[in-house]
Amino acid sequence: MADSTDVPEITTWDRMIDWLVESFTDQPTGLIIDLGPSDYVHVDDDHDNVDEPVVCSQMHVLADGVLMVRRSRTVLDRLRFDSHAVDALDLDRWFFDDHFDDCTDGYLFTRDIALAADVCVSWFRDVPGAPSLVEIGCSYEFPDTLPPRREPTT
Repeated sequence: MADSTDVPEITTWDRMIDWLVESFTDQPTGLIIDLGPSDYVHVDDDHDNVDEPVVCSQMHVLADGVLMVRRSRTVLDRLRFDSHAVDALDLDRWFFDDHFDDCTDGYLFTRDIALAADVCVSWFRDVPGAPSLVEIGCSYEFPDTLPPRREPTT
């Protein structure tokens, strides 16, 4: 993924989709990208006290090339899964259950990177009150790697 200083200027929704596809191709399990209003500053850990909706989306790389896309009108937490395994997941089906309490508008598991990117972009493009293309900010977090096994010293 490009360093934030290397992010291209994005002037169309189609270019945003292309950039997300490029950003998620060949990425490690555990990578998370959050999209939302670039001027939003979260000061309180209590999501229930948010006065105004915060339209945002999140893409999370799971195992075996599966992406999870979440869309919400509240700030999305950075989830820390106990496993990134995908064997039991239903792919390419939209879920509206309450499995993730911070996710107000559903989630999807898919191997189709273009579909995942389009789901994120359409959320901002089509939802009233969402930030415009020039107002969308992005943050991403790569997974941490445990240190390698060290040989004992004698």
